[in-house]
Amino acid sequence: MNAMLRPLSAAGLMCCFAASIAMAQQSTTVDINKITASGVGEKIGIVKVTEDKKGLMLAVAVSGIAPGPHGFHVHEKGNCGPGTKDGKQAAGLAAGPHFDPEANKAHKGPHGAGHKGDLPLLKADAKGINQTVIAPRLKMADIRGRSLMIHEGGDNYSDQPENGGGAGRIACGTVPRG
Repeated sequence: MNAMLRPLSAAGLMCCFAASIAMAQQSTTVDINKITASGVGEKIGIVKVTEDKKGLMLAVAVSGIAPGPHGFHVHEKGNCGPGTKDGKQAAGLAAGPHFDPEANKAHKGPHGAGHKGDLPLLKADAKGINQTVIAPRLKMADIRGRSLMIHEGGDNYSDQPENGGGAGRIACGTVPRG
């Protein structure tokens, strides 16, 4: 009987090991589209999101973005459509505010004690953005069904000016739910 159980035990251990590796390396790909006050436009790239023990790694590969720094955030809703603010249509407002599950209402950066939607600053060159950033406070479950937003300008991780100076929303992608 003992000899019969050994292969079953080994198979069970292998299954558990494989499952733990799969859970430790969850990943998903998010299509990133240009957005305007008129709606969601053409696909301009992707963000490959991978979870590991450091948090989330986001490999951003987009083109058609002006050179310079760009704010990057997780937004509350998985909708990249336009919305109305102060009586005017604006790009990406359907995504809602930055992801803030603890209701901190503070913009303090990816390593700060503010909302969890702050991601590291992206830097575009003449070809676009090809950069991997780490979000140490996030897990894949935090971002599923939400949106990833690229802003027109840089981000100083402060509440002044609004959005840390990130200005308008220019590119967005919806993270798949599962």
